[in-house]
Amino acid sequence: MKNRITFFRAALFTAIFSLIFTSCDNPLFIKATTLYKVSFSTNGGTPIEEMYTKVISKNPVTTKTDCDFEGWFTTSDFSGEKINFPFEVTENITLYAKWKQKYRVNFQTFGESEIEPQTVSILLETQTPYKDNCDFSGWYATSDFSGNPIDLPYTVTKPTTLYAKYLQRYTLSFETNGGNSLDDMSVAIIKTLPVPTRTNYDFDGWYLSPNLSGTALQVPYAVTQNTVLYAKWLPTYLVSFEVDGGSEVPSFRAREAESVQSPEKSGYTFIEWYFDSAFTRKVNFPIVLTEDTTLYAYYRQNHTVYFESNGGSAINPVSNYLFEELPEPELKDKTFMGWYTSPELNEESRVLTPFEPSENTTLYAKWVTEMWKITYDANGATGGTVPDAVMVEKGSSFTVSANTGNLVKTGLAFTKWSTSRDGTSGQTYTAGQTITPGTSMTLYAQWGKNYGEMVTVEGGWFYLGDPNSGSERPKITLSSFQIAKYELTYELWLEVYTWAKDNGYNMTAASKGYAANDAYKDFVPATNISWNMACVFCNAYSAYKGLEPVYYRGNSIWKDDTSTSGTFRWDRTKNGYRLPTECEWEFAAGGGNAETHDQYMYAGSNNVGEVAWYYSNSGKEAHPVGTKKANTLGIYDMCGNALEFCFDEYSDYGSGELTNPIHYSGEYQKRVFRGGCFYYTDSTSITNRKVFDIATVISYKDYRDRYISLRIARNTE
Repeated sequence: MKNRITFFRAALFTAIFSLIFTSCDNPLFIKATTLYKVSFSTNGGTPIEEMYTKVISKNPVTTKTDCDFEGWFTTSDFSGEKINFPFEVTENITLYAKWKQKYRVNFQTFGESEIEPQTVSILLETQTPYKDNCDFSGWYATSDFSGNPIDLPYTVTKPTTLYAKYLQRYTLSFETNGGNSLDDMSVAIIKTLPVPTRTNYDFDGWYLSPNLSGTALQVPYAVTQNTVLYAKWLPTYLVSFEVDGGSEVPSFRAREAESVQSPEKSGYTFIEWYFDSAFTRKVNFPIVLTEDTTLYAYYRQNHTVYFESNGGSAINPVSNYLFEELPEPELKDKTFMGWYTSPELNEESRVLTPFEPSENTTLYAKWVTEMWKITYDANGATGGTVPDAVMVEKGSSFTVSANTGNLVKTGLAFTKWSTSRDGTSGQTYTAGQTITPGTSMTLYAQWGKNYGEMVTVEGGWFYLGDPNSGSERPKITLSSFQIAKYELTYELWLEVYTWAKDNGYNMTAASKGYAANDAYKDFVPATNISWNMACVFCNAYSAYKGLEPVYYRGNSIWKDDTSTSGTFRWDRTKNGYRLPTECEWEFAAGGGNAETHDQYMYAGSNNVGEVAWYYSNSGKEAHPVGTKKANTLGIYDMCGNALEFCFDEYSDYGSGELTNPIHYSGEYQKRVFRGGCFYYTDSTSITNRKVFDIATVISYKDYRDRYISLRIARNTE
């Protein structure tokens, strides 16, 4: 018995302990299960007991008289966003109820209907009041209807009365002026208007005046008295079609015709519509009609073209009156060269597109040993044209074209061609290069530095010659002029040379640089140039760029560097390219003023290797222009690289003051070279004058050497 009592007490204690421990109010239970205390501040609403939880699954409900519940917030000032449920609780927290006060809204209808008041914080909708023979115009917050009517939803911030405004209705009558009759309307504001109909007329609007003056009535329109509206009509015209055996085209009435459908006729192609049966007045849509009109269909008879591909892939016959393009067959190891009307494939029978057969015709395919098509692409050029495509027989070579169409791109200049647009992922080729293609290819123009760029040298004065030669140097004053930033590159020479051959010039070919390796370099100077060649090049370059050539033989522009017929003269009024005078050359090399001229021995430096390719650093080879330091005007290679022709003959300038001096007493005199070159150990300073001692002076104008290039100049505009 004692043991049974002891067992009962133990069981009772365990049950009580379990009940106490698992109670939601027990701190040990709350701590063990990680629950959080949530309190509710209802701000005058019905109370809500606090709870312990991790998640509030739905919106706790509280109510407050004459208020709309707006949500629970975690802050007492209701800052931040309201809570969305379910809501995860991560700490002990108090939630605050936000309320919006509701107010009584009364409705003053002034009419036959009554509307019950509403107690709301936001007025969402109302009934529409009624007043006999009136249209309701809106609710107003003022009894005198000042301001604008309210918009729903409307926020109510105090006890409010809203006042109904009405507009008096009037009788609206319609005078259709020959159209179908319309019933009168009783309206205050016209929001839409009926559209009458009248046979063979288009309705053009309602007018307030019986003589249809003024403009058509626009809606909405407030009617302030009994009103009559008058219909305006515009006549329409019948458009009929004479299809001449073609499919029917339905007639219609209209004032304008944007387009009409095309008929179909077996064995013919419809071309266009005409106003007359003689097909002399073509219809150009859209048309404005002023009378009943008949349109006449014009066709062209189709003819069937049969294709004899001569071993190539078969091509089905095609019927048409005109062939903008013709199909091309395929034949292994052969290149299709076109269609011919004769089986003998003589050139007179070659078919050019567009092709318009006059009867059913058989065309014959011509084949040659496989050909590669070489196409040129402007690759973003902003002006000019690409060279024509060429066909190259398999195993044969071709010469890469120069920039014959004067392609240009803003801020850049043409440099070479490449098999890739970016010029890096493909093979690049310079103009004049001979290659043997292994397939058809497209060559894309490449863009880079503008090697034809000119520098403006502002006019000024300086003392000509070496500062160490004493005080007897002549003082030279020069007008402003332009001079090339770079020596003439072989690429630019070739571009002009290629153009000149097709435009009436006879020019002797220049060389590329000096050594054999120079042929594989880009943008080395064009060399092996005589004074005659230099003058004719300047003329050709001027014409190529749309400028006026400056050098003449007699009264004609000098275009043949092998001809000396006629007296040579330089027309200094022309704006084209020319050789610089010797004084211009030295002034530009010295930086364009007296101070920098005497400051530097070389063009922009007293260190020859810094600005010049000469004997000690050139390897006896020409180098790409512009790769040494420029002088103070930004001009390159005025010392070293290639010798440069000046216009003048070799002569003494004396010690006086001279303005724009030029030494020229005849074309057979020795000409001055300036700047030294890659092959010399001396003659590189800006003041050094070079002239070759040639036995026969008469031949001097023709003297050329692979050391010699030129730098172009030009008058300022």
